[in-house]
Amino acid sequence: MAERAYWLAWAQAYGLGPILLKRLCSHFGQLSAAWHADGADLLAVEGIGLGLGSKLVEYRQRVSPGELLARYEQQHPNFWTPADAEYPALLYEITDPPPLLFYRGQTELARALPVMPSVGMVGTRHPSDYGQKWTRRLTQQLAAHDVMVVSGLAKGVDRCAHQQTLDSGGLTIAVLGTGVDQIYPLGNRDLHDRIAHHGLLLSEHPNGTPPDRAHFPRRNRIIAGLSRAVVVTEAPARSGALITAQLANDYGRDVFALPGSLDNPNSAGCLELINQGAQLILNDMTLIAALGQMPQLSQGQPPGEARAEKGDSRSDPSRNRPATTPPVPELSAAMAQVLAAITDEPTALDALVQQLAQPTGEVLATLVQLELMGLITQLPGMRYQRG
Repeated sequence: MAERAYWLAWAQAYGLGPILLKRLCSHFGQLSAAWHADGADLLAVEGIGLGLGSKLVEYRQRVSPGELLARYEQQHPNFWTPADAEYPALLYEITDPPPLLFYRGQTELARALPVMPSVGMVGTRHPSDYGQKWTRRLTQQLAAHDVMVVSGLAKGVDRCAHQQTLDSGGLTIAVLGTGVDQIYPLGNRDLHDRIAHHGLLLSEHPNGTPPDRAHFPRRNRIIAGLSRAVVVTEAPARSGALITAQLANDYGRDVFALPGSLDNPNSAGCLELINQGAQLILNDMTLIAALGQMPQLSQGQPPGEARAEKGDSRSDPSRNRPATTPPVPELSAAMAQVLAAITDEPTALDALVQQLAQPTGEVLATLVQLELMGLITQLPGMRYQRG
C-alpha cells in the first residue's frame, strides 16, 4: 500500500498535530510501520501518553488507510504528502510540516525549490508608499536574479510582492489560509488567477475551506518553511509578518528587515526585528549579495517512497556531474528539444516557455540540467544562451 495512504490516515487521527506526526514518522522510519506497531510502542514517542495512545489504537482498528485514500482522492485529487516526490523537501525540514499540502497551478515550481533560492516577502496589509516602493524594488531584483518569491496573497505587501514578481517574469508561490479554490480577499481575484496560471497556490486546507482567523497565523509557518530567507518590508508592532519572521528564525532561516521612519507606526515591527538581530536591508542588492553567501540548508528528504521518481530534480544524477560538455546524442528528447530552442543570442525564460508550449517548471528543470552539463549559460534576468 502506498505510504501516502498512511500519511492521510494518521493526519485524520484526532490529537495528532503536525509536530507529533513528524515525531511518529521519525521514530518508526515510516508511518506504515507506525500503523502496524504495538500500542505499547506508540508510547515511546514523545508526546503520546496513555490516553492518546489508547485512542490511536482504537482509531487504527476502525480505519482502513487504503480505503480512506481512495475516497479522499475522489473528493480532493490535488494534494501531496511527505511521501510524494513533489512535496518540498525544504518544507519538511521544519518541526511542524503540514502532512497534507493542497495545490493548484504550476506544480513544477515545487520541484524547482532545491535548485532555486527562495525568499519570503511579508509585511503589513496597509503599507505606505515607501513600503510599497521598496517591496516592488526588492522583489524586482529577486526576480531578475532567478530567486523564487513566496508570500501569502494578502492585501498590501503580499500583493505587491506577487504582482511585481509576475510583472518581472519571475516565479512565485502563494500560501493561502483558505482552500486554494477560494478567493480571499475578494480584491485579489485577478492576482489569484494569475498565480494559478503562472505560479503555484498552496494550502494545508482542502478545497472549499473558507477564511478563518486561526488559519492565517498557521499559514505563516509554511511561508517561512518554503523560504531560504524571509524579508519584512513594513510591519507594525503587532503583525502577522512578525510571526513569520519569528518562525523563520526558529527554523534556522535568515531574517531581513527594511528600516523605516520612527514616525511611521508601520515601521515599528521592522525596527524591533533589527533591534533583535535581523539583518538590515541597506539597498536593493542586499538580499542578492546575502543569498550568494548563504550555506546550503541540509535539504533533508521527507521519508517518502517516491523520492527517486523520474523528473524529480532532487534525485537527478546530472546535478552531480562536472560542468563538462557531454556528446549531444546523450541528451533525452525533452532536453534536446529545449536545447534546440536556445541560440547564441540571449533568450528569456518566458519566450522559451511560450515557444516550447511546456509548463514553466518543466522548462526550468531542464534548463538547470543543461546548464550543469555546460551546454548553456544562464544570464541575469532569467535569460539563457548556448554555453
